[in-house]
Amino acid sequence: MSNYCAGCRYKPDRATGDDACPFTTLYWDFLLRHEAAFANHPRLGQQIRNLRHLSEADKQAIRQQATILRQKKSSA
Repeated sequence: MSNYCAGCRYKPDRATGDDACPFTTLYWDFLLRHEAAFANHPRLGQQIRNLRHLSEADKQAIRQQATILRQKKSSA
């Protein structure tokens, strides 16, 4: 498997913070927004269960970071 993130300044294991990977942030934000729809999905069920391990503060931080990313994209 290739590591396309090797030369990137962002950290793919982080969803929030200055060095958070935008793809990671937007992925988790998408799952948070569609949690109910994917709760019983055979491929996404595990990721949805992982959301339950996040604190409300972490979830809110992901939502805020995703909002900032979308605002940057729309103003570019």
